[in-house]
Amino acid sequence: MADISSLIKQFATEAVAGKIEIPENIKDKVLGGISDSIFDSVKQTAQKSGGIQQITELVTGATSASSSPITTLASKIFQSGVAEKLGLSPAVTSAITTMLPTIIDKLKDLDLDEVISAVGKSDAAQGALKKVATSIFGKLFGK
Repeated sequence: MADISSLIKQFATEAVAGKIEIPENIKDKVLGGISDSIFDSVKQTAQKSGGIQQITELVTGATSASSSPITTLASKIFQSGVAEKLGLSPAVTSAITTMLPTIIDKLKDLDLDEVISAVGKSDAAQGALKKVATSIFGKLFGK
């Protein structure tokens, strides 16, 4: 399976295709920037107090992507780190940040162990996320 960043970039590509006009000469950088912004948001969230719970709630659907602090952070990262550097117009930047919840919602389609490995810097963080995930999935499937 491809790594998380590649999958997020694929989700971004699918979400913006035919909906947002991105200049061809920077399209790959923009899509990579969307992916990096989302991935960085998840990583930064994992390092914060309560962040593992926020990720778990997002991945399991307990929190919608549109109301998640992870999405808000990804939007800020994209606007300040990607859109400004690439000189995207306010209209394109706004259209992309509006699509972020749709892209982030697709994190539910990813393998949870892969998400844990990608964002968990410490064994403790990985262990905590696995414990929460096991508990949630155990309740869902009666195990």
